[in-house]
Amino acid sequence: MRQFHHYWIAYRDGGKGDFQIVEPPSYGWTADPFLVEYENEIYLFAEVFLYKTERNGKIGYCKYKDGKFGEWQITMDKHWHLSYPNVFVRNGKLYMIPESYQLEEVSVYELISFPDKWKKVKTFINNVEYCDSTFMEYEGQQYMFTYERCPNRAEDKELLYRLEAGELADKQVISTNQAGARAAGNIITDNGKYIRVAQNGVPNYGAGLIFYQIDSVWPEYREHEIRRVYAKDFNKAWDAGCYDGCHTYNRLGDLEVIDIMGLCEIPEEELASQRVREVFLNKYR
Repeated sequence: MRQFHHYWIAYRDGGKGDFQIVEPPSYGWTADPFLVEYENEIYLFAEVFLYKTERNGKIGYCKYKDGKFGEWQITMDKHWHLSYPNVFVRNGKLYMIPESYQLEEVSVYELISFPDKWKKVKTFINNVEYCDSTFMEYEGQQYMFTYERCPNRAEDKELLYRLEAGELADKQVISTNQAGARAAGNIITDNGKYIRVAQNGVPNYGAGLIFYQIDSVWPEYREHEIRRVYAKDFNKAWDAGCYDGCHTYNRLGDLEVIDIMGLCEIPEEELASQRVREVFLNKYR
């Protein structure tokens, strides 16, 4: 039987000790964790990958209360893959920019009502395959990091856009190195320093995280590496034999979340993968 990569989300509150696993829903694994405080509640948003059925990503959330996370609910379900639910609050309203490269656009959705009523309110760009779009305000100027998927995957690159009046303006390529190009969470601000969290895609996708301190942004972006971390660095009990990767990190105050990766053999997923491939191959027959 084939092995499939699965992700689990883990958390730590207070900045000390090991990270603990957030129980995933019975119907999927979870990845790409983002935290947000909305209406005096703390929520965890994440990709929920339905591995037993269609093998595709949806967006789910759960609430943090009394030191633990509650039950998962699906909040966004589309006909295309969804992941990296970058959530934020503006003027008391909750917004999300999910990765939707299969739709070939980067769009903002506004929450109309819990649990699953969202309205698309803005599209920054379309006809592109952009992943993991991450925003930053630096010295009063707005920017967007995003990862461009190219037909030749060896040419994938991390881009930085400058925003003017809420629209994408100039851009520059900041990295073509698969070890550290693709974003892995929100920009961290710490004592006046700006830290970009990136995925380490070498030797394989999701191998670990690289933290870069941003030195300058525009007109020439520069950064320097300050740290590399792997799954085993977050919990002494985790080693390469159990969890062999991680690719997202976010925090809200002292509450931190990551995702970790491991290989699984699951009969339901093997059957689902066969069904999905058969449907794909016979789509126009």
